[in-house]
Order: sequence, then C-alpha cells, then structure tokens
Amino acid sequence: MGQAKQRGSKQDRIQAAQAKQREQLGIFEKPIEEVYKEYNLPETAVPMGYVINITKSDEFLAMYEELDDRTNYAYTPRPELAKIFEDVNQAIPVAKKVAEKYETDMCFMFDTDIQYMVFPITTIKN
Repeated sequence: MGQAKQRGSKQDRIQAAQAKQREQLGIFEKPIEEVYKEYNLPETAVPMGYVINITKSDEFLAMYEELDDRTNYAYTPRPELAKIFEDVNQAIPVAKKVAEKYETDMCFMFDTDIQYMVFPITTIKN
C-alpha cells in the first residue's frame, strides 16, 4: 500500500492540516449553546460568521481581493459592513495576510437585532 493511502484521502489530510492549524492558533470548537451562555447573548441573536478586526484602529476587513499582481484590501469601522467568512478555515489565511501589516484579531459576530456583537476568538500573529 502506498504512503498516500496510509495517510488517508486528500480530503482527510486537508482536514487534519486545518485542525492542526486551528489548534496552533488556539481555536477550539464549542457548542453554540455554550457561546450564548458565556457571552450572555439573547436567544434571538443570529450567528453571522467570522470577521477580521484590526485591533489598533478597531476596523474590520470589508473587502479582500487577490489578483495576479497585487492584493486589494478595504477596511470599515462598521461591523455590519465587514466581510463575513462562514468557515474558520476560509478566514485563517486571509487573517494571516492582514496580520502581515496589522495586529489582527479573528472574531465571531452575532446580530442581536439591536446591534452587532463581535467577540475575539484569537489574535493572529505573523
């Protein structure tokens, strides 16, 4: 049997690498009920997804575009305009790129109908 087959399918290896990267960043999954309780969120709060926050300016990544010859970024002070990542594995590489220039927190955002609530889950260091 070949070494690749012994390590599992390509999808298995990708998932294992992503899990290792999340662990190195201190990102651990919690049941959503625990998150609501920990942050005293109302039951009506809607989980929006992951956002990237520039800590010094308290701005959020609003746009990220990778082109052949450059990468474009746009930032906003308003969390409702932030680029939302549904999956933490999509957010991590972009957060690392932003962290090349700024101290960056990866956060999770909720919509409570009254306001957006943003909670840092880890600081990305480059």
